[in-house]
Amino acid sequence: MMTVANSVLVVLSLLLGGRLLVHYRRRPRPHSLWYGVGLILIACAAFPELFYELTGRVPAALWWLYWATASGCVAFLSVGSAYLMSQRFGQVVLAAAALTSAWVLAATLLTAGTGPAVVASEAFRSAPTAAIKLPFLLQNIGGSLIILITAIISFVRTRAAFALLIAGGVFMFASGGASAGLLEFSQIFAFTQTAGILLLYAGVSLSLRPRAGTQRQAA
Repeated sequence: MMTVANSVLVVLSLLLGGRLLVHYRRRPRPHSLWYGVGLILIACAAFPELFYELTGRVPAALWWLYWATASGCVAFLSVGSAYLMSQRFGQVVLAAAALTSAWVLAATLLTAGTGPAVVASEAFRSAPTAAIKLPFLLQNIGGSLIILITAIISFVRTRAAFALLIAGGVFMFASGGASAGLLEFSQIFAFTQTAGILLLYAGVSLSLRPRAGTQRQAA
């Protein structure tokens, strides 16, 4: 069951992230670019766990890939939300996401080692060293807060449904890891991530559509 869930997660995040990047090429809007990047990073983080489910082992390169990208997906999704608010805010959050991503990458390469001798699904839920844990938490908690707050502000301003969908998607992402730990049911993680992707993609797709007011002004 976990193998199927992770397979769906990898394929779905690649497809939807790719569609957003293609949309960005046709109609450049920064938030669609960074939401697309975030979804692609989700696939990068999910693939090592899928490989483990299929083979029972995790090569060092995939162990490093997981820890270098697992929190970066939230960080770059938050960049997309920040650009929905304003260009300047998006640039500030992008700089923070890039800085913390470099921090996580360096900490992973220097301290993560080659992976635990005995691997289990739970090994993908807790940072292996303190050097990784701090920037990992900063990206996850900070990115989630930015997305939720900007979604609420956007909904208050516009009453647009896409803001609630984006907030719901992020809530599913944020709650997945906690639920897996509290319920001692690691399989729930992939399912909550998949549900989060669907909600997030639906919200971003709606945000890319021309607003009724904008259409009237153009007319």
